[in-house]
Amino acid sequence: MVDRVPDPAHFGISPEYGFLSPQAPLTAFDNPYYEPWDNINSQLSTLISSGRVGEAVEKIPFLKADRLNSELEYRRAYVVLAFLVHAHVWSQKPPNEHIPPQIADPFLEVCNYLRLEPVLSYAGLCSWNWTVPKTGTLDLRYMETLSSFTGFRGEAAFYHVPVLIEREGGSLVHLLIDAVRAAADGSRTTVLAALEMTAERLARMGEHLAKMYSRLDSRFFYHELRPFFAGGKGMKEKGLPRGMVFQRSNGSELLCKFTIGGSAAQSSLFHFLDSILGVAHSDHSVFKEMRAYMPGAHRDFLEEVAKLPSLRVYVEEQSSDLELREAHDECLTRLRAWRGKHIAMVSKYIVQPAREMERAAVVDKLEVDGPGETDKEWDLQGTGGSALIPFLRQARDDTVGFAA
Repeated sequence: MVDRVPDPAHFGISPEYGFLSPQAPLTAFDNPYYEPWDNINSQLSTLISSGRVGEAVEKIPFLKADRLNSELEYRRAYVVLAFLVHAHVWSQKPPNEHIPPQIADPFLEVCNYLRLEPVLSYAGLCSWNWTVPKTGTLDLRYMETLSSFTGFRGEAAFYHVPVLIEREGGSLVHLLIDAVRAAADGSRTTVLAALEMTAERLARMGEHLAKMYSRLDSRFFYHELRPFFAGGKGMKEKGLPRGMVFQRSNGSELLCKFTIGGSAAQSSLFHFLDSILGVAHSDHSVFKEMRAYMPGAHRDFLEEVAKLPSLRVYVEEQSSDLELREAHDECLTRLRAWRGKHIAMVSKYIVQPAREMERAAVVDKLEVDGPGETDKEWDLQGTGGSALIPFLRQARDDTVGFAA
């Protein structure tokens, strides 16, 4: 089994930062050829608020992606172009389904290189969308976004709190992979220490999540920011019956009708933790679908990890070792608690504003039509297209240890 344990470093996964890059994202392209992209990115929130995104896009020169010279440059291109694509689509009503060739062509080239779906995913929103120009340390007081729809600090907090969580849990990837090797060698002490450290880190990850509340207003998030995250899936009623339509310079079109928007469920870290700790989810389809929206190298790593016996299997084999079982259960208790906190956050930022909007719609209907039947309660959808709260609750309830 030891020979089959993947080395995270081979997949670009840092011993300290995990799925985050140890190198901070680029704040500008190294090659001046891409200066027009930098320029429009720096003005994006202003262009959106003034309704001039389409006009600005028409003036962008046709630039090819083949002059990007590093992984960091490709990641910056993905963030800049993905934000521009979503701004072009969603900054007007009805939305503009057509994405012109001068941004469609290079964006599709970049997505092909990074092996990402052509939509703004979690990687572009969060993992590759931050800088710390003042201190170099990850601190919400000093972190800045590289791309933004609104330019407001609340939007920045929505992107940066997940970065803090990824950073907190980053070292767990190498730690737990080493624990799998230790389990194969019968090194109980190493496995126990890894589980204890994992529980501690998971608790701290949950503490970061609460930092969102004082920085992000729920109505602003729901009404002003969240609409920009949508992909092509389930957007017929919003004005995109064909989804996002990428117009190519060769005259062809690529219809992206089923791409989903950025979601925390696209975090490679939590997929890894579930796999390595032995969390079995009742609905595998949504989790499997989310893998396509992760960077290709991370997806490859997760596929290799899925082939390994989980640490839960090892702990089960040591059935008489109460300390080991309790350590594993504590990890799942902390992970379950994190998911509970995530549900509470989704309730504040999505469910409650949606209910307020629904109540207002009901009042308007009564004023116009008088008493009668009203529409049933909304079946709230996540950016992944699934029923939001039931999915999150099921994911939480699947996270159970031996004592359950």
